[in-house]
Amino acid sequence: MTETKEIRGLKALAKRYARANRIAQHQALDLIAGELGFPHWTKLIAASKNGWQIDTEQMAGVEAFFKRALPATTFRNGDPEAMNRRFAYLEQAEHGMIGDHAYRLQEVFHDVIIAGEGWSIRVPENPGVPPIVETFADQEAECPVFDPEFLQTALSLARDRALQVRAGIATDWPRRSTKPDLSGVVRHPLSGSESDVWFCLHCDEKITGTQIALNLWHCPGCGASPLDIFDTPFWSDDDGKSFRPVKTDGAVDRDEPDFRIVDDRPKPNLNEEKIILLIRCALLDDATNISERLGALRAEISVDDDGVWIALEDDLWPEGKDPVQALAVADRLGLEVELESCWSTIPFAWPGLGEIASNTSEYTQMMLDAYAQCGGSPDPKPKES
Repeated sequence: MTETKEIRGLKALAKRYARANRIAQHQALDLIAGELGFPHWTKLIAASKNGWQIDTEQMAGVEAFFKRALPATTFRNGDPEAMNRRFAYLEQAEHGMIGDHAYRLQEVFHDVIIAGEGWSIRVPENPGVPPIVETFADQEAECPVFDPEFLQTALSLARDRALQVRAGIATDWPRRSTKPDLSGVVRHPLSGSESDVWFCLHCDEKITGTQIALNLWHCPGCGASPLDIFDTPFWSDDDGKSFRPVKTDGAVDRDEPDFRIVDDRPKPNLNEEKIILLIRCALLDDATNISERLGALRAEISVDDDGVWIALEDDLWPEGKDPVQALAVADRLGLEVELESCWSTIPFAWPGLGEIASNTSEYTQMMLDAYAQCGGSPDPKPKES
């Protein structure tokens, strides 16, 4: 009997689904049969031979079902009913509500983040890493993630999206990268090399092909990315003989999240660059004319453990004039100030012009006129250095 177009379509759907979820194709076929009311694929085919046909509505339902990514461990553990519990939150995405609390759901570099006011949960790309729950220090007492029911709902949303993200990754990789053969040989998704034993550049541990495929090519020991997984330990002096097998319980999407309190309150972080910026800004406050502003801009300022050192040019900053505002800023920062006068080549001749000009535009014109009177070109075009 010739296969119908619908049966061929179901097989193609099962093939894509098996690849995305890193399961055997016969398992995906049985899932399709289950969605259509048959105990397994063989019964569906038998019914098809006896005249049963899938209608348009049923096909649409199957296609919608198979767009949802599911954890491969569910199939390996022989508990297909557990899959259905994953679907409750799948249709809620991007923005939504959990009780009275709003959330946003997004993917960032293959990590999935769900966050709301005062909290966030990150489900990493690495299936072997527990979710990371962060709460802000000043909102810890009333943060909703401390409610177990709220936390489980939020985790379900994030984990379901993470399954979709990982399914996309697995679909882009070669089939052999996520499905070991009978000998445990897998293909590296980036380099294309094949082996049943792999080595981590970071933790110097030995990983089986089954372990690395199950963990989406992240080291089960230290979490290193696929870029740091190799089929030969080329950095080892003894060809990896001293490397120990990685210890892992094979857990994927562990239930217990990692709680972290984050202090997100703004801090000044007053490093040398920021202190110099404040002192220079204060010098501009002290300047009363164009010459002094140029002096503030060209002042040499340095910061060390002993305080602030300020060197002002004699030709631009009046002798004996204290930079009152700069001294006040340094005092607020708890820094001692050492003032010095210095001499260097000033940017323009006749610095006194800046003392009588009312603004920078007027000063520029006065300076150009003065150069022109001395035979210098008033052309303000920049010269090549």
